Amino acid sequence: MKKSKVETAETRRRIISAASTLFMEKGLGETGIADVMAAAGLTQGGFYRHFESKEQLVAEANREANQQLFRYYDEAVAGKGPLEAMDIIVDLYLYQFGKDGARQLCPLANLGSELHHSNDDIRAVAMQGYRSLTASFAHMMGQLGIAGHASVADAIVATIVGAVTLSRLSVDEALSKNILDNAQATVRTLLHKEF
Repeated sequence: MKKSKVETAETRRRIISAASTLFMEKGLGETGIADVMAAAGLTQGGFYRHFESKEQLVAEANREANQQLFRYYDEAVAGKGPLEAMDIIVDLYLYQFGKDGARQLCPLANLGSELHHSNDDIRAVAMQGYRSLTASFAHMMGQLGIAGHASVADAIVATIVGAVTLSRLSVDEALSKNILDNAQATVRTLLHKEF
């Protein structure tokens, strides 16, 4: 029996969701199509009915991860002023592996080195996530009248992405925590210096 368009779309969403989770947890190179399809509760043979290539799936899973991340941030800062919202987003980003067990992972920090070796479509999606995060900070800083808010936003995003990336590389838990804590203190100093 042929699947309806709704069922096909739902299956595609399940595959993208499974891929997004697996890519973040295991990496792009360590996650095969068979892994993704099994996690979605499907056989590997059905993959090419939904995607032309693994690269297409990587791009769509990256886009989905970014959308989930921004929805998570929007919910966390609903009703907050711009300075408090930025503090919350910085904390959520830096401690994305969860002080409280929550995990909302960012592709930039968790897959950056692998994304660098990806095709242009995948890199474009990754950079859209970067631009969205930077624009969000720049908008909030603009509301506060922070001079050079676009450049400051760029520096903040580079700091938090770099800190999470380095903390993930460390095999020393104390050093990992120190990297994140120092990045948090640096960004807070930058944001609060005028207030």
